[in-house]
Amino acid sequence: VRSRLSRGVPVTTLSWATPEQQKRMLEREIGRLVSGGLPLHRILILSPFRRENGGLKDVDRIGDWPVIDLGTKGHGIRYATIRSFKGLESDIVFLIDVRDSKACTAADIYVGASCAKYMLYVLHHEAWRGAGAFHGNRKGL
Repeated sequence: VRSRLSRGVPVTTLSWATPEQQKRMLEREIGRLVSGGLPLHRILILSPFRRENGGLKDVDRIGDWPVIDLGTKGHGIRYATIRSFKGLESDIVFLIDVRDSKACTAADIYVGASCAKYMLYVLHHEAWRGAGAFHGNRKGL
């Protein structure tokens, strides 16, 4: 994925080794945004996997904030699969669970990345072969 935009916030990429490490990264980054005044409804977590099959299975909260499935009423951080959110947009997108997998194709990554209006975070497994695809990025912990 290569951006042709000359302005704006660069894509932030973070590499993780374990699902727990990915969750800690989400807590840290979302915490920074929320403490800076960003409302939760502007944040979306996108994954190629349903929550019960991805890195956030059995996770109901990220930090102090509930994680709610797209279409669920309530106040929290929205969660959706890339395919269920195709064609839609969110201000801030956290594209998580990115790794080499049949469920995580280059087309899925493109679709997920294109859902971000203002800021995109890509949280990928450290062995993901597509890790160099984002320019102007910030790497791992």
